[in-house]
Amino acid sequence: MANRYTFNTSLEGFINCGEPAGKYNNMCFSFKLPSDVLEKVEDDYEALMDWAKSKVPNPNRVTIAARKWDEDGLVKYSFGGDTNRPDLVFIDTEGQILDKPTRQSIRKGTKARIICDQKPYTKPSVGTTIKVLGIQIVELVAGAVSDSGELTTEDIVSMFAEEPVSGFKTNSPSPRETATAGSEEYEDF
Repeated sequence: MANRYTFNTSLEGFINCGEPAGKYNNMCFSFKLPSDVLEKVEDDYEALMDWAKSKVPNPNRVTIAARKWDEDGLVKYSFGGDTNRPDLVFIDTEGQILDKPTRQSIRKGTKARIICDQKPYTKPSVGTTIKVLGIQIVELVAGAVSDSGELTTEDIVSMFAEEPVSGFKTNSPSPRETATAGSEEYEDF
């Protein structure tokens, strides 16, 4: 019994997706559930908890585990290494599996599409867990550099349109006399 969700989000917090490291010898990242997905996750949580409680001998004497997300929908996820969660599949927008160096370069702000399941469990306490099945990197942020793939003409036009400046316009030219070609005089604009 599990409920599956697919959504777009950005990776947050401390990110290590290349090689297991640290005290727990694992890899990790955080992501925020979008508000519409968070509502669905919360609704499903209640139904999954009812099912899990029905599987324990005395549901009134069982410990209820904390949710795996906070009130804003932030999920801190760890995998690989010494954890019981296997390594994840990371792909690009063409379906190519990312190599370890590319995975190691993933930083906060990377835009991704995530597929995950919410599953109930009954031991040692009763609760649900979020299990990420795979991640598609839509826009890679690697340090101070971002790569969102090739830009179309429309993409470039929209980026320049964000901060309009005065000056040359194809539809309304305003010619003026300038220094002759080869002149050393330049005008700052």
